[in-house]
Parts: sequence; structure tokens; C-alpha cells
Amino acid sequence: MAAPDRLHPVEASHLHARRERVFLVLAGIFLGAMAMLNILGITKFIQLGPLELAVGVLPYPLTFLCTDLISELYGRARANFVVFTGLLVNLLVLGFVWAGDALPAIDFRTPVQRIVTLDYVDEKGPDGAPLLDPDSGRPLARPAVPEIGPDGQPLRDAQGRPRLRPVERFALQPVPGAESQARRLVDADSGQPVLREEQLFTRISVSARQAVLASMIAYLFAQFIDVWLFHFWKKVTRGKHLWLRNNGSTVVSQLVDTVAVVTITFWGAISTGEVGSRQVLTWIAGGYSFKLIAALLDTLPFYAAVAFLSRRLQIDPHEEHSRDREAVAARDS
Repeated sequence: MAAPDRLHPVEASHLHARRERVFLVLAGIFLGAMAMLNILGITKFIQLGPLELAVGVLPYPLTFLCTDLISELYGRARANFVVFTGLLVNLLVLGFVWAGDALPAIDFRTPVQRIVTLDYVDEKGPDGAPLLDPDSGRPLARPAVPEIGPDGQPLRDAQGRPRLRPVERFALQPVPGAESQARRLVDADSGQPVLREEQLFTRISVSARQAVLASMIAYLFAQFIDVWLFHFWKKVTRGKHLWLRNNGSTVVSQLVDTVAVVTITFWGAISTGEVGSRQVLTWIAGGYSFKLIAALLDTLPFYAAVAFLSRRLQIDPHEEHSRDREAVAARDS
């Protein structure tokens, strides 16, 4: 135990300091996971066993574990406060992404900041059907460039997407404004560059904006549902059956969150037909299955953490339940 003179003036006692520091750790993990999942977002989709899910889903179970621990040990008011703070973190992420887009960039870019991409179109047979790779069974694709209209602007289809045509012949041309030895790959017929160069920040900002906007809406619904259901089951069971309120609240709230995040994030692509309903259901099923498995697996760590911290912090969860009940009764009276 630390010496008495090591206490900060706002820390009334060693026990008070210990309780506040544990709360700070739980809140910090929650807020860090929130920021991380929004930045990672949909930057990559991964295959985890039979599940297809966005990489941003990976830290998500930590958020529900932390809010459940805070709800159990510190009560509903503090859990809701952390949820509101998480909303503020979302707004800060969105604000800094907007600022990074708005501020002018310098000409210098490191190799890591440069992304070279190609557009592709499917190879089609004489009957107009896509040709398939005999080894993988996937459609064969060829590099493509946008079709250019008489006004020099790319032509677009009914959904507003650039119309692409396959490149028949390639050529190397000098890069305008660069050293004489610099060359770039172009379409020999039109001179259009086949390779497109993008900025790393542009990719991240587009992904983060989509993820944050969707997450802000889904987050409010899911987290408040999680806290409300946790205390609903706590009241119904009179503070018993910890596994029920831990899993019962998380299972429902994560379903709400997963459906909302996927549909909001990809609403534009869904409405234009770029992403089919089958793919959307696959992402929802993959994301929710991962969260459900994580929720079931964290039951034992949750029990262990509550047992250890309630002794360490000298907090009686049943007493916190009574205080929450009294606070609700006083508010409703």
C-alpha cells in the first residue's frame, strides 16, 4: 500500500483512490476500444474460421465487457456516463478526420503514404457471360480505365459509377513533370494511366467517416440497450444470476449494433446494387456470431473480475443494485 503522503488531495482515502483508478482503467479500455474499432472500421474484411467480418469488429467485445463491469460495480449512472463519453470520442475522431481532409497537404509523400490501385472489369465470353478461372472458380478480370466522353469527363452509369472498359494494349509513357527516366503504364489507345495513385489518408478518412457515422447511431442504441437490459435483469433476479444479466444484455444489444452498423455503413452501396442482400446478411451473421461467441466466452472472466474487484474495492454489487433501484424510484416519484 502506498504511503499516506503519496495520495493526491482529491483522493479521500486509499480505498477511494483504488476504486477510482480501477474505474479509470475500465473506462480507458472502453474508450480506447471505441476509437480503435472506428479507425479500423471496414479497412479490411477478414476470414476468421467460417466467419466473414470487418477487422473493426475485433475490439468490440471489450466495450460491452467494460460497461457490464462498470454497471455491476459502480452502478447505472456511471455506466451511462461512460457511454456518453464514448459518443464524445466518436465526435472527436470525426472532427479530426474532417480537419485532416480540410487542411492542405504538402507535395512530399513517403512511399507508405502512396497507394497504387487498378480498376478491373470481368472478362466475358461470346455469350456475354463472365468467364471463370478454372482453378479458383472466380470471374476472370482485366485491367480497365474509365470511358471518357466528348467533354473529356468520365462517363457514368445509371447508378453514378464510372463506366469502365478493358485495356487492350499497354504502353509506357513519361510521367508529366517528373524526371526524364520516370515512366508510367498507360492505355496505348487513349493514353490514360492504368495505375491510379491515391493517398493513404484519403482511404482511411473515407473508411473512418463511414464507420464513425454508422457507429455513432448504432452505438447509442446498442450501449444504452446493454446498460438498460443489464439493470433490468439485475432487478428481476434481485442481484442474482450474474451470467444472465451479463449475457442477456450483451446478446440483444450486439445484435442491434451489428444490424445497424452494417446497414448504415453500406446503405449507399446497397441502394445502388453494388452490395447484394446476401453479402449484407453474410457480414451481419459473421459480425454477430463473433460478438455472440465472445460474449459467451467472457462469462467466466466476468465472474472472476467481479469476484476479485468486489473484494479488492470493497464494493457490494447487491448494495449498488439497491442504490440504483432507489434512484429510479426517486426519479419516478
